[in-house]
Amino acid sequence: MIPSQVAAQSDTYLLQRIQGASPEQLCVLLLEGAQKFLLQTIQATKARNISDKAKFVNRVSAIIEELTVQLNHDEENELVMNLNRIYEWWMSQLFEASRNNEPEKFEMIYNQIDSIKGTWEELIRRNQAAPQVAQATVAAAPRGLGEELIG
Repeated sequence: MIPSQVAAQSDTYLLQRIQGASPEQLCVLLLEGAQKFLLQTIQATKARNISDKAKFVNRVSAIIEELTVQLNHDEENELVMNLNRIYEWWMSQLFEASRNNEPEKFEMIYNQIDSIKGTWEELIRRNQAAPQVAQATVAAAPRGLGEELIG
């Protein structure tokens, strides 16, 4: 198979995942995308590839921004406020790490994203087992998603 065909199939699969996803699953997809681009950022930083580092930092930044925008700020509950603070902190750390060429800070953000992603995945498992259990947390899940952010 030609590489462009593989990429097209991958894009189609990702689009299907996005279109069929719950708000919680969309959040997990965004977090996975951020992790993917953080790994590429770390590699580019270590290789001193400034243009690639900038490109990947911008992708991570766009995902974090999307996570922030998609919070249901009308709810103003503790979860929404805490996630908003976490996303703001990630953003400041992301740009500080980029400015100072600190791959270990990118790794720290990656690990924190992994922890938050694991929490969302657990919520999804519980929600599938008993749909009424996790309804209070839906306010913090994204309300929409641009697939260009995670691809």
